Amino acid sequence: MTMQQRVLFDRLTTVHRPDCAFFADGPLPVPVAGPDDLAPQLGSDAVARYAEACRPVFEDLRRVIGQLAGLMILAQLTRSSEVAGLDELASCRRRWAEAGERIEALTGPDPLAPHRAQIVAAHAFSGLALRTFSELRPRADNEAAFDTISRHVRRAYAHLSAATAEKAGLAMVDLSHACCSCGR
Repeated sequence: MTMQQRVLFDRLTTVHRPDCAFFADGPLPVPVAGPDDLAPQLGSDAVARYAEACRPVFEDLRRVIGQLAGLMILAQLTRSSEVAGLDELASCRRRWAEAGERIEALTGPDPLAPHRAQIVAAHAFSGLALRTFSELRPRADNEAAFDTISRHVRRAYAHLSAATAEKAGLAMVDLSHACCSCGR
């Protein structure tokens, strides 16, 4: 195994779960009360409208985060900057932009503000990851860009996970046994 392959192998085997203490920049995402938990306290109409409007945003962000992770792995393994020009990344950008428009229109009772803040943070970190793809250069060492993309994707995932509310239809895929899990 070459030194470069060994570095990639070591990096891939030490990827952390989103709730790992690895996150050093900024406060960690914290689980917040979702629409399903607040409905009995606030009255179901306003919360139900919020949950209904939040579902497509949550789904868009969940897909964006998954696509970004997949595209980053593809770029790393192929050592190719051409990923930045793929239709899949353009599609991901469109979905991200549509999610941003929906977030702007997303309103709910004041107690749901922390929930919305987690959605906004997931969107923001996804956007940072998307923008970093443009930093990939042909025939260059892109490890710093890959690290940045990975950090932003993990952070977006953690914020979206914090906003999970299964009864409201806002659920993440369980990755606790995935190859990228810290749960050893």
